[in-house]
Amino acid sequence: MRTLILSALLLGSSALSSTAAGPDAVELAGLYYYAEQKQEDRLAAETNRLRLKYPDFVVPVDVYAPTARQMDEGVLWALYEKNDFVGIDAEIGRKRVESPEWSPSEDFSGKLARRKQRVEMTAATARKDWMGVIEAAGTLDPSSETEVDLVWMLLDAYAETGARDALTGAYRGLLFREGDKRLPDAQILTTLQKSTRDFSSEEVRKAMRLVATSPALQAGLQPVELDLTRKDVAGFNADEKRQTPVAEGEVAVLRTTAEKDGRLEDLSLLGWYDLKLKAPESAERWFKAALAKRRDEENAKGFYLSLAAQNRQEEAYAVAQDYIEEFSDDPEFLMNALSLRFSRPDQPDADVRTVTAYSNAILSTANADHAEILAWYAYNARQYEAARAWFGKSLDWESAPVRVKGLALSLLRLGEKKDYAALEAEYRDVYPEIWTEIKVAVAPKGEKRSVAVEMPTAAAAAPGGTGYLAHFKAKRFGACIKDISAMEARGAASADAMLIKGWCHLELGRLAEARNAFETALGNARTQQDAAYGAALALLRGRLTDDAEAMVSMYPLSAKRDREVRAEIYWQRARSAFDHKRYRRVLDALNARASLVAEPADLSQLRGWSYYHLGDRGQAQAVFARLNMHLYDPAAARGLAVSSTR
Repeated sequence: MRTLILSALLLGSSALSSTAAGPDAVELAGLYYYAEQKQEDRLAAETNRLRLKYPDFVVPVDVYAPTARQMDEGVLWALYEKNDFVGIDAEIGRKRVESPEWSPSEDFSGKLARRKQRVEMTAATARKDWMGVIEAAGTLDPSSETEVDLVWMLLDAYAETGARDALTGAYRGLLFREGDKRLPDAQILTTLQKSTRDFSSEEVRKAMRLVATSPALQAGLQPVELDLTRKDVAGFNADEKRQTPVAEGEVAVLRTTAEKDGRLEDLSLLGWYDLKLKAPESAERWFKAALAKRRDEENAKGFYLSLAAQNRQEEAYAVAQDYIEEFSDDPEFLMNALSLRFSRPDQPDADVRTVTAYSNAILSTANADHAEILAWYAYNARQYEAARAWFGKSLDWESAPVRVKGLALSLLRLGEKKDYAALEAEYRDVYPEIWTEIKVAVAPKGEKRSVAVEMPTAAAAAPGGTGYLAHFKAKRFGACIKDISAMEARGAASADAMLIKGWCHLELGRLAEARNAFETALGNARTQQDAAYGAALALLRGRLTDDAEAMVSMYPLSAKRDREVRAEIYWQRARSAFDHKRYRRVLDALNARASLVAEPADLSQLRGWSYYHLGDRGQAQAVFARLNMHLYDPAAARGLAVSSTR
């Protein structure tokens, strides 16, 4: 009452008369509550109190109406539209302080819960936190959910995490509803299109036959059928063992569509399809059309192969030269494409760019055959120092008589008699038939080639070093992975290479592949600790918190890394516990984390709200006050306001 009088003195007598005119919604809340609870004695007492305060007060006629007691929720709805959930919690807390028996309407509470779910799922989807999507979905039921886009997010999450049974159940829940729960045709079509990613063509077509009950829906399924044809063609292209082509009737529809629409993906699909069917003329046409739309490494490879299959070597070589930078990401392919200039004596000189690219590709792959080709090219160009170096490199990688012969000839032309004698002593009994030929061989004739063959040193390789390490340092993570995968195919990938492969996959957000690479590197004592650290980070990014803790428990890390990983583990546990309203667990996780590292402001806010929800307003107020002292933050200010109110 004293506060009311003070306000009147400050604002003027008009404010006092306005305020004294009658009780507001907050003061009436108790009246409505006692009426709803049928506590007539308390209702009478509250009525008398209000009449003393407001002489003209009349009991509202709707005091016994079941919905009359709801307080004005305008502020809550305004915050709802802004997705300001912290503000909503603060406002609800404020209202309950003013009127302890008040609670938000069922309409608002239900819509708020759904809005929170949508925001959490959308945010988790945007950052590709698939476990977060599944966790936020909670008890969402695909068989009855009306907001179908939420189920589509869940489908993506199940697909990305490999939850096959859950994925199948969710699709069934959407597609096979009956009666008034059946989805509109447009949503059925979209769901079926998504299913082409996750199921075989046969399974999707079976589902289509079951759900396409109307002529309109059957007609609308044509795009889905086309997607299935694309899937079939892509599967044929990717399976090296498969030789039986896709039914020509299916492919004909795709060909017609590609001719009409010129979709880049379709042009490329058909190019590789015809190339595998040994129809290079047709493949050339598709690849050429694709390259006319966009410069692209993979389609350029297809174009090159189509020309080479028709024995149009010069045209094929011109494509390789044009795409030399792009092909450098695939050194195996680049070597084969460029070798024409180096393997035949009737070819024109290679230019500096080509010689450098060929040398780099050889060093990246440690390919003895191509090192030998380049060595003979240098020898016939009378560049004997380079020939000696490249023959030596090819011998290091794989011994062969022709390589020993080339090295011996290079030493003879250089007058290196001592080195020649040592080489002969080493290989005479191994390759006895070559030495007579060597001693009667004639030196190369003709003009010396103008372009120098680079020596096989680190300086001759890609910027920053050779092979996958150069790609990794330059942040060309895709190229790095390709190089190491090629080494794996040859059985030559070391534990160090697999460790680098794990980091590359992690940088690209490919968590499962990163984890596999790191786990391979765990088997080597030298790389074990680094691999355990990388695997733990991959698991944490996938929200597999318990697995990450098991990893660092099994493979101890350095003190610094252990603190980093465990701090993230406790943060994830605190966040998950808060989302599930397990506030005591939030505090336990935050306390464990605080024993390792300093607590940032956002986690202190989590701590403050946890104390608040546990009813410990004193602790909550202390946390928010401390935050507000160091740095103003609207969320901390709201927390301070709510926890300070009695």
